[in-house]
Amino acid sequence: MGLFSRKESWERTFRLRSHHGISRGFLAVLFWLWGGVGLLFNAGTLFGLTGNIGVGTSAYLTATCLVWIGGMVLFGIGALLAHTDFDGERPIEEDYGDLRISR
Repeated sequence: MGLFSRKESWERTFRLRSHHGISRGFLAVLFWLWGGVGLLFNAGTLFGLTGNIGVGTSAYLTATCLVWIGGMVLFGIGALLAHTDFDGERPIEEDYGDLRISR
């Protein structure tokens, strides 16, 4: 309790702590690697085009972009939905354990 803190208008009864598993971190790393490498690959392919661009080249660029976007969605949603454990705890009251003797 701070000196200048306001009194809470609600009662705090429960606190949640989340514990992330290793799968969430692994999928997040894959998300960032896939995104960075895929963006560089697609940008390099796009800026490396010279001359006439036909239907085959356009279809190739579209396919690679769709695979890249699909991987981003897969790894991103996988990281968000990865198993997370929640622990709940109740805070101890301030005067818990006080011994008050009165006459």
